[in-house]
Amino acid sequence: MKRILVLVGHDKNRHLLSQYLEGQYQILSPQTENNFLVEGVQLLESEFDLCFIDFSTIHQLRQQMLARRDREIPLFLPFVFLTSLQDVGLSTDHLEPLIDDIIYLPAKKAELRTKLRVLLRSRSYSLQLQAAQAELNQALAQEKELNQLKSRFVSIVSHEFRNPLNSISGMAQILEAYGDKLTPDKKTEVFQQLKCNVTKMTELLDDVLIISRKDVGKLQFNPAPLDLESFCRGLISEIQTIYNYKQSVNFVYPEIPAKQFALDRKLLHHILTNLLANACKYSPQDSTIDFEVDFEPTNELVFTIRDRGMGIPAKDIPNLFDPFYRASNSEGIQGTGLGLAIVKQYVELHQGVISVESELETGTTFKVTISSKIDN
Repeated sequence: MKRILVLVGHDKNRHLLSQYLEGQYQILSPQTENNFLVEGVQLLESEFDLCFIDFSTIHQLRQQMLARRDREIPLFLPFVFLTSLQDVGLSTDHLEPLIDDIIYLPAKKAELRTKLRVLLRSRSYSLQLQAAQAELNQALAQEKELNQLKSRFVSIVSHEFRNPLNSISGMAQILEAYGDKLTPDKKTEVFQQLKCNVTKMTELLDDVLIISRKDVGKLQFNPAPLDLESFCRGLISEIQTIYNYKQSVNFVYPEIPAKQFALDRKLLHHILTNLLANACKYSPQDSTIDFEVDFEPTNELVFTIRDRGMGIPAKDIPNLFDPFYRASNSEGIQGTGLGLAIVKQYVELHQGVISVESELETGTTFKVTISSKIDN
């Protein structure tokens, strides 16, 4: 319902006009003549779609009305002047900045209804144009952001592919030129580096495909019984073997009777591998990573991964799980900014939440809480 402000100083005219408009519109009007000025100032700050005024109002509240009209620009907020003087026009310097239309008293009801409809329709068009402009601005901002993301994606992915490809190329040249002269230990080292770089490229491709599948709603959640303790210990060994990280991992697992949990092995593998790898990547080689698992009576599993590394600036934490976003202090450290975005999606597929706390030069703690049903 449209809101009409009846800011008419003449007491009788104000009451008659308010009574006539009630039922069709929501009426705002000073309640007492003695407090007209004070109430008028307050009502001019409220939300309304059209305002009726007279000479008394202009005399007392001219500056407040001009200020309100200026604040509404570019929106159209109509002010209608009521007067019994038949020779008053809008062209006068005193009225022109304030008035959009005039109704001469005594007013004919048909004329009043028509002018109201026209002015309120113009007000509605103005609001619709503002909303359309806001949507357009939002769309343009999103398109700009998308283009920036695409550019960043091409730059990051090409860089991330180039490093392992160069390494693979170098290892292949070594095998081609000196393969028959390498010691067994050196061959093992070369093959290990090849395997590591192939793994990196495969994971990068998987991350890109995962983000793509997420966008079209194709992520799948397939829980199945899982021996969680054995699974977690295998992850730790995998991280240290494949990536050759030198940090020690302090693994803490609760004493619970049941071993089997209904979890998606593939998704959980990605969640914990990513968080553990990050903890190692951003920590000194001789530091310790805490990896703790806890089980809540509410059938929730809590995974806590705590490092003692470089930490994350507070300004970066709100955007940390956005695709392609990387902390401002991660320059020079390889990464695409896709990992945590995917981790968050996988956690949510488990009906869980992920949180992070961090302090610069002290360390970072990720906590993942997911729902799980124990199979005895």
